Amino acid sequence: MIRILPLLILLTVMAIGCSPEEIYIDNNPVPAYSGVPTVKLNAYLTRVYIDLIGREPLSAELTLERERLRQDDLSVTARLDLAERLMGQDTAFIDPYDRKLIDDLSGRFLDGINHESLIAEVASLRSDALQDSLAGGDAYPQIQAEANRLDSTVQSVYAFRAGTIGWREVNRRHCDNPEYDIINMNSFNFVNATFDDLLGRYPTEAEFEQAYTAVEFNSPAVLFGGPINDKSTYLQQMVNDLEFEDAAIRWSAERLLVRPITGAEIAAWREVTGQQVDIRLLQKLLVTSDEYADFE
Repeated sequence: MIRILPLLILLTVMAIGCSPEEIYIDNNPVPAYSGVPTVKLNAYLTRVYIDLIGREPLSAELTLERERLRQDDLSVTARLDLAERLMGQDTAFIDPYDRKLIDDLSGRFLDGINHESLIAEVASLRSDALQDSLAGGDAYPQIQAEANRLDSTVQSVYAFRAGTIGWREVNRRHCDNPEYDIINMNSFNFVNATFDDLLGRYPTEAEFEQAYTAVEFNSPAVLFGGPINDKSTYLQQMVNDLEFEDAAIRWSAERLLVRPITGAEIAAWREVTGQQVDIRLLQKLLVTSDEYADFE
């Protein structure tokens, strides 16, 4: 019994020593908590910045945007305000947003050619045209026409923001320029590439035959129930088709949600983008969703 007593005393002291002690600190209220941890909120903000303007938020931006979202309980309205500011409502973000879109389109159609390289190529073509004219040559009209085709591609995103052209025309111009012609040299490759780039699939045998006839020989043909007779009318028919709308929606949505898009979703989102296929409206819808934010 005498041996056991010291052991009991030791265990009692240890139990008392291990008991949790409640500590109170004055003037240190618990902050409002919406249920979404800061690390997840930071991940959302970083994702939105990268997807819309091509870079991560600065430390100060991250802190400010996090507080804005917290103050409005991470509501869809607060997320929409963020998206709209990044897409150009805040003029400081106009250039970054446009550049991200330019780079995405270049990656899709032009093998990622640098925008500045395209601008330099336009200037080079115009210089060549002038030199040819001064030398008494007769290639000035053709060289200038090529420069104009390429410049229309360079200017397409800016025209899209200005509202002078729609998304269909932006895509058409990216298939109608000298660089695209070089990448997809000859009519066989051009037809297959434009089907893949604009519709997300390759042509059937019958579709290829009609498209090739128009592009290669400038001869009358019929595609998607409409007449075509050259490369220009072929491209216009491609971007006017309903399949183009579906492919544009799928391309934009898959980049944001990083998963396959269902036919039902495309049908529903067609109502969002409208006849003009305004993918900016779809971007706003998706980046404000709980799925994208991972706030579910």
